[in-house]
Amino acid sequence: MRERFISILTILSKPAVALGSAFVIGAVVIGLSWYATTASPSGSYVPVTVGPITEEVDVSGAVKAAHSTDLAFQIPGRIASVLVNVGDHVSAGQTLVALDASSQSAAVALAKANLEAQQARLASLTAGTRPEQLAIDETAVTQAKNALENALTAAYINADDAVHGKADQLFTNPTNPGIQLIISPPTSTNPLVGRVEMERLALEPALFAWHTSLASVATDTESLTTSSETTLQNVASFLDDLTAALVYAQQAGSVGETSFTGYQTSINAGRLEVSTALSALISAETAYKAADGTLVLAQAGATENDIAAQQAAVDAAQASIDAAEAVAAQTFIAAPVSGTITVQNANLGETVVPGVPLVSMIADGKYEADAQVSEADIAKVKTNDNVEVTFAAYPGVTFDATVTTVDPAASTNAAGIASYGVTVTFLTNDERLKPGLSANLRIITATKNTALLVPTSAVITNGNQKFVYVKTASGTVRRSVSTGIESASGMTEIVSGLTPQDTVLSFGASPL
Repeated sequence: MRERFISILTILSKPAVALGSAFVIGAVVIGLSWYATTASPSGSYVPVTVGPITEEVDVSGAVKAAHSTDLAFQIPGRIASVLVNVGDHVSAGQTLVALDASSQSAAVALAKANLEAQQARLASLTAGTRPEQLAIDETAVTQAKNALENALTAAYINADDAVHGKADQLFTNPTNPGIQLIISPPTSTNPLVGRVEMERLALEPALFAWHTSLASVATDTESLTTSSETTLQNVASFLDDLTAALVYAQQAGSVGETSFTGYQTSINAGRLEVSTALSALISAETAYKAADGTLVLAQAGATENDIAAQQAAVDAAQASIDAAEAVAAQTFIAAPVSGTITVQNANLGETVVPGVPLVSMIADGKYEADAQVSEADIAKVKTNDNVEVTFAAYPGVTFDATVTTVDPAASTNAAGIASYGVTVTFLTNDERLKPGLSANLRIITATKNTALLVPTSAVITNGNQKFVYVKTASGTVRRSVSTGIESASGMTEIVSGLTPQDTVLSFGASPL
């Protein structure tokens, strides 16, 4: 009906020759008069107004944390401690899960010992040495060497007791090929049992060779120290595997609770002996190497090339520390930022697979909401647009946000409809905001405080042209206009073509 009414007005505005004859003109005039007196069009005249107007794009979306992180170990290992649970709030840098890092810690200590030795040599080269200092350095070497020899002897005693005095109670024939782990289930096929038995057999000749070498410790201190540290590490690995085998036997029901507790206490005591001995041996070796390095440099004159070469050795030792510490840093998962734990799948004693996430968290800070905007509206939306967000969960409450990203490429849904992703960020942190909440977004794309306004229903679009019907003293006339933004309340900005004194024909919500 609206189009019919417009067509009649359009015909009246054309030259009479287009009708073909005066008779036709008369018929049209009579017909229009009849229409005006018998029809009830919904159009009405409204004045052009001046006021503010806001253009908006309304979409729905969902809340998400601005930053979420999945955390995993980068190296294999056994979980030694789990320090958080789901829902815990953690601070940036806080340790969440840690692996057994005894080997990595020993590697760091050894690298630091080497750096100290290299630095000592460099200092001596640079300063030069007096005869009095040489005597002092020689005494220091002797004392450090004696201390290292004593540490080697004590380490052997501890290792021997940990194996023969504590671990062997879990075996029959522990020193010959007929060895058997007495706590293993009779039908066990667990390869751990066989590995523990082979490790125990291999330790017997190593301990014997160590004991024999102690007789010549004064003349072969350095090589004996190296082999002793290796044996201690092998004993420690054996005791770790024996502990795991004991847990396996207890779970399989082949060892009672009382026996399990007694065995576990004994093995733990042996592990402590070995760990203490290894630390003491490394410390004694460090002191000896430092003292010996100082003496060697004191006894030899230093050239510029010697100093440059020693500086390079110091740099290499520092690089070794950095590398060892980098590996040691991978034995624990730390929170990269402050936030809340959302997933925690780590369990004590488990062996981890590198790269598999064990802990997830969301960071403290601002929340975001994602939405899809149609291609018809996306040209209006830009970053930094203000957004008003409401939730069905919080009736009557509005949260302020701003557009932070607009996807440059469209995505297409299953129905083939294209849309663009838009992300808005909430301006304040509010405890009521939770990931997953459905949100209604009112994106304010443009606002003008003063504009000429007409109802959107008054604007007629014909191809690329837009026009309105204006009431004048002589009747209704068509006038071309240029429009600006449109509001969700049904008003359109007129950029040119009208004045505040004009009155236009509006067809309302139900046009003719």
